[in-house]
Amino acid sequence: MNDILDLPAERDLPPVAARTMHAHLLRMVGGRRPRTVRVRLAAAAAVLLVVTSAVAAIRWNRPDGGDLQILAMGAGELSPSLREAADQCVNWNSREVAAGRAAAEQRIPLSVTDLAVAIERGDRALVVFMNAAGYATCDMRLAGPGQEANGGGATNRWPHGDWLPGPVQRLLLTSTEPGGGDVSVSGRVSGRVDRLLLDHGDGRTTLARLSAGVFGLMTTGAGLTAESGPELVSYDGGGAEIDRRPLFQPEDQLDRCYTGPDGAVIYGRPGPSCLPAEQWQR
Repeated sequence: MNDILDLPAERDLPPVAARTMHAHLLRMVGGRRPRTVRVRLAAAAAVLLVVTSAVAAIRWNRPDGGDLQILAMGAGELSPSLREAADQCVNWNSREVAAGRAAAEQRIPLSVTDLAVAIERGDRALVVFMNAAGYATCDMRLAGPGQEANGGGATNRWPHGDWLPGPVQRLLLTSTEPGGGDVSVSGRVSGRVDRLLLDHGDGRTTLARLSAGVFGLMTTGAGLTAESGPELVSYDGGGAEIDRRPLFQPEDQLDRCYTGPDGAVIYGRPGPSCLPAEQWQR
C-alpha cells in the first residue's frame, strides 16, 4: 500500500502546530528551499501537501469534490472563479517578490500568461504556472460572498532545466480520497508524446489533454486505489506505446534512470541501463 496520500498527523495537533507543520511541508517542495506564499492559512481549510523529488501530491479536504469540476489548459479556458484564483496567485507571488522575502535565485516572476493548468473542484482551486525558469502552484479555497480567498503556494526552479525523466514528468497530483478516489494530474511531456492517458488498472482509461508541452487530466467516478496499479501511458504520433509508469510513484523511485547531455544521471537511481533524458519543448 502506497501511503503517499494518507491523512496527516496534523489532524490531531493544535491549530498553531498544524499551521507550522503545513508551512514546513510547503517549504520542502523539491528539497530546494522554494519560496513559499502563505495567506490566511487555517488548519481546518489547509490542504495536505506531500512532496518527494519535486513531485507533489495534494488531497482536497472535501472528499466529494463538490458538484463543479473544471480542467482548464491555459489562460484562455478559465472560468470566472479560476480566473480569480489565477489572479490571486499572481498577486501573492508579486507581493512576496516585491517584499524581498524570496531569495533572488528562487524568484520566478509570474503572469497569467504563464498559466499552464487550472483545476477546480467544488470551492477549491489549484493553479499551476510554468515558464522557462520554473513552475509555481497555488491551492486555495475560493472566495465566497463577503469572503477572501485563502490558501498557500510554492515556487520551484526546474532542477534540470528542460530535461525530463523520459517522455513524461508528473508534477502535481490531487486526490479526493486518502487512497486515491478521483484524481487530477498535471505535468510536462516531451515532443515525442502525441497521446497520454491514465490506465486505471481495471480496464478503464482517462485521456489527458495536451497543450504546448503540458498535460492535464481529471477523472470522474474512478475510485482509483494504489493496489489497482494505475499508470500513465504515453504514445507517439504513430500510436506506439513509448512509456508506462505508475501514477503514484515519485521520481526518485523510478525503476529506470535518465541521464543528461553530459551522461550524468539526473533522474532515478543510478543503474546499468539508463536512458537519455528527453527535452521539454513548449
